Amino acid sequence: MELREAAWSDLDELMAFYQEMSRVLDKKDFLPQGNRGGFPAREMVREAIGAHGQFVGVEDGRIVAAYLLNHRCDSAYRTVTWGVDAPPEEVLILHALRVLPQYGGRGYARRLVEHAIQTARARGQRALRLDVAQGNDQPEQLYRSCGFQLAGTATIYYEDIGVPMPFHLLELVL
Repeated sequence: MELREAAWSDLDELMAFYQEMSRVLDKKDFLPQGNRGGFPAREMVREAIGAHGQFVGVEDGRIVAAYLLNHRCDSAYRTVTWGVDAPPEEVLILHALRVLPQYGGRGYARRLVEHAIQTARARGQRALRLDVAQGNDQPEQLYRSCGFQLAGTATIYYEDIGVPMPFHLLELVL
């Protein structure tokens, strides 16, 4: 898999990729109401491409994996005690890390996480944070194996999920 920064020419394919992943997530047990799609929103992806924060994994001539980094997070992030007290501009938030199921088991998710960590360090960030739905155990285990620590649990409402749910808030101090 070639891992690279997304280009403007990737936008339509990237949105189709994320829609496909929403259909995959819709079938997961940890989402009691399923997944309504729409995350990340096209505007969020556009902003990430413009800010050099959207990354894609390409194999077989198509996008098979992606993630984005920015400084935006839910207000619930203010309800936990983080390992490092840093202003928002010194903390990157990891969003929408996805790998197509048919490309699973190849270590691609780990490569994406490691790339995000390297990117955050190279940009002089003090921490990398994310949230993972309680019960979404496989990604949470991956993040913890990469050094992320649990900062706390908070109830968050995301439109694509449709109901408030408990999320584990994880941090890697850089």
